[in-house]
Amino acid sequence: MNGQGVRETGSAPTVSRGLLAAVIGMGVLLAAGSLVLVGVLVHRIAHPRPAAIARPAAEPVALPAGDYGELVLGEPAGTHVTGMVRQDEGLLAVALAGGGPDRVLLWDVQHRRIIAHLVMNAAAGQGAPAP
Repeated sequence: MNGQGVRETGSAPTVSRGLLAAVIGMGVLLAAGSLVLVGVLVHRIAHPRPAAIARPAAEPVALPAGDYGELVLGEPAGTHVTGMVRQDEGLLAVALAGGGPDRVLLWDVQHRRIIAHLVMNAAAGQGAPAP
């Protein structure tokens, strides 16, 4: 080169070998990445995953007509229901407050019985109230 950016006639091009190697390497990586992407797409189309199985909503349980009496919880006076959530398999979670520490009862609606009693913030040394 003659200093003005013009090549002299008959001289070999002065190309950096490192730059040439980098360009060739990036081209190879680009081609390989494209092939991998196409391969993954073809594999996913040929072998689809089964869709996530949606759990069916819990159907309401209707007890047959009849006089079943009352379900007595045996909670202290001043207790009130703060919330209820329907769970799977005929369970009803009932949140209670007042009359002592907050607590949650799991009520088996089909069999009309309390199956669990969770005390939320009992004082130290104080046991859970009897169900």
